[in-house]
This record gives sequence, C-alpha cells and structure tokens, in this order.
Amino acid sequence: MLSKYLVLLRMKYIEMFAYQLATLVWLIGTMVQPLIIMLVWINIYETQTDYFILYFATLIFVERATSAWDVWELDRQIRDGTFSYSIVRPFHPIHWAIAENLVYKALFIVALIPVWLLLAMVVPALKLNLSGPQWLLFIFALFLGAVIRFTISYMFGLFGFWITKVTAIYSMFEAVSLFMSGRIAPLALLPPLLQEVSIYLPFRYMVGFPIDLVTGAAKEADIRTGFLGAFIWTTILG
Repeated sequence: MLSKYLVLLRMKYIEMFAYQLATLVWLIGTMVQPLIIMLVWINIYETQTDYFILYFATLIFVERATSAWDVWELDRQIRDGTFSYSIVRPFHPIHWAIAENLVYKALFIVALIPVWLLLAMVVPALKLNLSGPQWLLFIFALFLGAVIRFTISYMFGLFGFWITKVTAIYSMFEAVSLFMSGRIAPLALLPPLLQEVSIYLPFRYMVGFPIDLVTGAAKEADIRTGFLGAFIWTTILG
C-alpha cells in the first residue's frame, strides 16, 4: 500500500505542477472571500479588530487544509465516462482522490506558513502563543475536519451514478455550511438556537472547531464536546 501511495503522490505532484497558473489562481482566489468578510466584521466590531484578524487568517489556513473538491471531479468523471478507468484498476478509486488531496493540501500549507510568519512580524494579532499540547490538539482537529469534509464531498460525488447534476445539490449543502461551519462569521456570533443545533451537525467540526482552538474561544468543555462530535461524525461518514 505504501509503495502504491508513493507512486500516486508522485503522479499527483507532477500533475499539479503541469498547471501552475491554475494552482496559483486557486490559491490566491480562495483568500479573497475570507478577507472581504473580515473587513466587514471589523467595521461592525471595531473594538475586536485583533480577534477578527486572527480568526479569518486562521480561517484561510483551515479552509485550505480541510477543503474538498471531489464532488466536482466525480460528477464530471461519471458523466463523461472517464471514471470507468478508475473502476477497472486494481486499486480502489478513492485512493486517487486521497493522494490528490494530500499533495494539494501539503502545497498550500507549505506556501501559507511562511506568509503567516512574515505577516506576524508586522501584525501582532497573528503572533501565536500556543503550547505544545495546544498545537497537537489543533493539528488533530484539523485532520478530523479534513476527513469529514473529504468523505462528505466524495459521498456527494458518488450520487452522480443516480443524479445528473449532483453539484447543484451539493451547492445547497455548501450554502448551509458557510453559516454553520464558521466561514461567514464565528460560531459565537450565531443565534443561541443555531449554536445548539450546530453541535449535532458536522459543519462546525470541519472549520469552526479547529479555529476556536487557535483563537482560544474553545474552553475545556468545548474541546471535549468538539472532539467527541468530530469522532462521531468521522466514524459515521467513514
């Protein structure tokens, strides 16, 4: 399995650099929306500028590390018939998607970390004072969030065997996710009822929970609840 994954990772790495401009545009384009939303919230809560800078900067990082695009890939491959090639290979098709996710996310993480370090020199809000255990919790929450988003996206993509335009249905899912995952606003700003409901849904564990670990918004009880919810959803989706 390891030798097969090394081959897949190398293939996806070469494929990624064959489309360097597209990769660069995607990297920069995904930062625009969080930055615009950040400016909106800073204008509303002028006294909490540092918090929103840290929140949305972390959002950019978490969003890239957990993002999933497999629904669009599978929808296209199933409709045009190219998914047939993956089915007849002696290796489950999901491994190709996993390898692609690993390569792309590793690239974005490697690109974003130096940018963060440089900005932290001039923006005090970006200077992180997390302990070793806090970093481990964040990385683990990030991993669980990535697994949840990937499995949901891949499952929606497989609906392409029965539905002609599964991406339209997934777009409705994404619209709910924007609000319930913390991508439009911190979960603490949601109405109390929605905050309660979000505990039982997968959205907050994909993005909002890892961010709260960095910003310090997650207290001890929230951390226990967060990891319990992430474990449950990872198990169900797996």
